[in-house]
Amino acid sequence: MMAAMAGSIQNAFLRILVLCACLATGIVSSPPALAQAKATLIADNMAITPGDVLVATGDVEVIHKGQRLTAQRIVYDHTLNRLVIEGPITLDDGKNITILATSAELSDDLRNGLISTARVIIDQQLQITAGTMQRVDGKYNAMFTAAASSCQTCQGQAPLWEIRASRVVHDTVEKQIYFNDAQFRIAGVPLAYFPRLRLADPTLKRATGFLVPKFEASTSLGFGVKLPYFIAMGPSKDLLITPYATDLGERSVELRYRQAFRTGTITVTGALSNDTTESGKMRGYVLASGSFRLPADYTLKLRGETVSDAGFFNRYGLTEKDRFVTSAEIGRANRDQVVQGRVLGFYSVRNRDDNATQPSQMSDFERVQRIDLGDYGDLTFDLSAQVRQRASTDPLDGGDRDSAADGRDVGGFGVSGEWQKSALLPFGVLGKATLGFRLDQYRVAEDAIYAGDYNRTAAAFAAELRWPLIKTGANGGTQTLEPIGQLVLAPDNALRLFNEDSALVEFDEGNLFALNRFPGSDRIEASNRANLGLNYSYAAPNGQRVQLSVGRVISSTTSPQFAAASGLGQARSDWLVAGQVDMNGKLGLTARSLLTEQGEVRKLELRSDVKANKTALSVGYLYTPADVDEQRSDTISEISLFAAQSLSQRWNASVTARYDAGAKALSNSGVAMVYRNECLQLDVSLSRRFATSSRVDPNTVFGLSVALLGFGGQSAGVAEQCRG
Repeated sequence: MMAAMAGSIQNAFLRILVLCACLATGIVSSPPALAQAKATLIADNMAITPGDVLVATGDVEVIHKGQRLTAQRIVYDHTLNRLVIEGPITLDDGKNITILATSAELSDDLRNGLISTARVIIDQQLQITAGTMQRVDGKYNAMFTAAASSCQTCQGQAPLWEIRASRVVHDTVEKQIYFNDAQFRIAGVPLAYFPRLRLADPTLKRATGFLVPKFEASTSLGFGVKLPYFIAMGPSKDLLITPYATDLGERSVELRYRQAFRTGTITVTGALSNDTTESGKMRGYVLASGSFRLPADYTLKLRGETVSDAGFFNRYGLTEKDRFVTSAEIGRANRDQVVQGRVLGFYSVRNRDDNATQPSQMSDFERVQRIDLGDYGDLTFDLSAQVRQRASTDPLDGGDRDSAADGRDVGGFGVSGEWQKSALLPFGVLGKATLGFRLDQYRVAEDAIYAGDYNRTAAAFAAELRWPLIKTGANGGTQTLEPIGQLVLAPDNALRLFNEDSALVEFDEGNLFALNRFPGSDRIEASNRANLGLNYSYAAPNGQRVQLSVGRVISSTTSPQFAAASGLGQARSDWLVAGQVDMNGKLGLTARSLLTEQGEVRKLELRSDVKANKTALSVGYLYTPADVDEQRSDTISEISLFAAQSLSQRWNASVTARYDAGAKALSNSGVAMVYRNECLQLDVSLSRRFATSSRVDPNTVFGLSVALLGFGGQSAGVAEQCRG
């Protein structure tokens, strides 16, 4: 009796195992297929009816090829390869799709069948509810009488927005969602009808189709709408086309093309317009850039920029660019070597600029090589060449009256070298000796005054002493006080011609102890002088930092080499004062100023940054006096402001402004508000641009865009909380 019962139990157990395998494989005959389709069935209770029908009840779970199905009861008929499932049902396909339902009839591989009262959740963002759903080949989920939304739905309340349709098909392979007879509703109120509608599901990052439209109203263009259309031309390139139309008859189209290569990328943006200001004339711009990695660690950078006329950018609120550069640059940089070659073209739309009489084409090459001499210091060689050309051929200064020949072309090359040796002296004093030389040859053409060939030689020697004094306090903070003195011997016999590339000289803590403070090659600093400085720093254990630098230059020459506004135009330079404060990234202060001997401010630059939990504030001030030598006809006194505030989990606001203190007027200003919850992003902006260097008409722009989150890779925000 006991043996018969044991045999019966054993046979039933074997039959259950066979039926579990059938559940996973669909009774396939090929042994390899059988091996590839193993499944796991877990249940509180399992039984086999006389017709070899498997019944599993109580917390049933099936795991098959990455899919996980849970239910309360599953009936499997292996002769029909069919599952009858009673819920609540949860089907996770292992590909960011979860299906919740009350009941279902599915094939044994879970790829085909009908599901009742289904709710499909895609990437934990978008959910689609339907009365019935049909699965086809594991690729399509067809839902009938459906509603789709990424908004949280509270009991008794309509979602903020939803799309209702008679039929919705989700292509899980192409990651597209198709709607038939679709209604777009806000708070349950129908606002738009679409016979056919296609949207990308949340897991698709790039797909051809329309993007979020943007509405704008400006004083120069009127009310208009931008409707971007994105074209995915392959895995490595795409095109964005944005038509723009306004109620005042303005018509334009913006373009952006991007392509990625194995070794680099290119981006081209542009626009074409046929607006009312230039009747019958096309206007537009092109901005292009590219970057590529070349063999032997070289990089190639390409850049192209042009615009049809001076007022185009300001009229369409695109950018404040008024000078454009087209260039090709190749170079390599490592610890001991820098190699760089460039070809550049310049184009200006400033009212006071004449492109024919300014250097519009330039080519240069530079190679810097450092050689470590061990105990004998290190040696650096610099080989350079440069060509500057103008479009004009006039050898005289014509109508622009800028004291330069309108057609002057310049070419030349130079060789320079610098030897440095540092040593530790008694009492902790650091000493350094520097010896530098330079040889240049110039050729000037189409210039009635300077035409001809020129040679130039220069040499300089510097001896420097630093005495860092370090003290550590009881709290672990470290203070460093470092007086620095440098004596430079540089005979003032360098040839001085015109000055085109070294007119703007920034005197700061970075070049206080440099042998040559001119940024270009037209000038070489040549005078016996003493560079004096004092550095102070404090570093606290909690990460707070304070730095302060003070210095000046005392020169033996009385003839000015620099512009007065640079602070170096006198034998005794202005006092350079610079400091930084960093309070663990929460508060940052940066200041740099040039003070005359009488204590008057010649130049001033201030910047303050504050970062709190919900607030970011940045305030800057810049003061630079007018100077003819630096080609600046007006004094610059400008205040800039940027502030961002998180008003709540969903509301953020920002303000930008630039104030011209000299003119006592705003240069530009703007305010923006962004609302973002789990299913919607609303962007509202208002900006005003006043006069620019290329256009005097101010322009005010109001912008509005609304994005439905949960489609096309747009991540959801913070969900609202259901109440009541």
